[in-house]
Amino acid sequence: MGIHIRTCAGILVMAVLVAGLSGRVARAQDAETFYKTHNKMTFGSPSNVGGGYDTYTRLLARHMPAHIPGTPTTIVQNIPAGGGMQVANMVYNTAAKDGTFLGLVRGTVVQEHIYGNTAAMFDGRKFGWIGNMNIDYDGCIMWAASGVKTIKDFYTREVIVGASGAGAQSYSFPIVYNEILGTKFKVISGYPGTPERLLAMERGELTGACGITTSTLRATLAQQYKDGKILLVAQAGGEKDPTFPSVPNILDEAKTPEARQSLLFLFGTLDLGRPFAVAPEVSADRVALLQRAFVATMKDPELIEDAKKIQVDIDFMDGAKTRASVDVLYATPKAAVDVLQAALAKKAG
Repeated sequence: MGIHIRTCAGILVMAVLVAGLSGRVARAQDAETFYKTHNKMTFGSPSNVGGGYDTYTRLLARHMPAHIPGTPTTIVQNIPAGGGMQVANMVYNTAAKDGTFLGLVRGTVVQEHIYGNTAAMFDGRKFGWIGNMNIDYDGCIMWAASGVKTIKDFYTREVIVGASGAGAQSYSFPIVYNEILGTKFKVISGYPGTPERLLAMERGELTGACGITTSTLRATLAQQYKDGKILLVAQAGGEKDPTFPSVPNILDEAKTPEARQSLLFLFGTLDLGRPFAVAPEVSADRVALLQRAFVATMKDPELIEDAKKIQVDIDFMDGAKTRASVDVLYATPKAAVDVLQAALAKKAG
């Protein structure tokens, strides 16, 4: 009788294990079946058609369906309002929560939630992070004829740089450098893009500009750089762009651990260059499927060739590393965030 009881118990345990395994397989199959039967997906872009974020969004939308069961058709929805805030709020609150809406959620709006901005109606830690298409590195480009040739010149003379507006990196980065490092940048707003800033440098209105990524330098300013008309005097990021190993990183100018923490938080948006997310409610198996599809897309030779043709960099993170970068932002000590926020508020006002 005892043997019979143990045997029954063993059978029961085995049945539970098999059922659990079957359940996991079923859930994985459910995700595949879902995308095979839901043959339309929407990608939310935080910029107008033709903008940098839009270019990446459309690149992903063209190639990712090939790696999703059912090869769904895609729609790109441009939602430029609020500097990316509206896309993030949409993904979190009102867009489809079944894994058919992916939004490019900018690192800057994640920072706004940490700052306590009430317009950020989301929690960046709760998104389903699918992956990040590119890690950016910022650059301070100077007109060679201006005489500004080294990072030391930022401290010893007024350096006039152009910016699009108070919310842009071209504005906030040099302002923060002034407040935290003691540089002497004079920031002039009203230059909407890199071409306008470059023309102003040629006319002698500007000494240079920060907030121009090294990928932009390679893609659109390569000739001027090669000809020696412009100089990459400094770069900025959690790490250096390996393309420019001899160019100093402004992060290394930090004189105290607290200043370094504030700069690392500021540069966190560079690590999160082009990240995509789905709503928190999307089931884990669908998130996992999309994460796998994203990585496969980033390694797809057709996407890589397409990216070369349109001159955009691909330096991607998978979903887990993207989430880890977001978590790093949220783990920044409040004192370091407060210093940064006070520096921006002082000038923005």
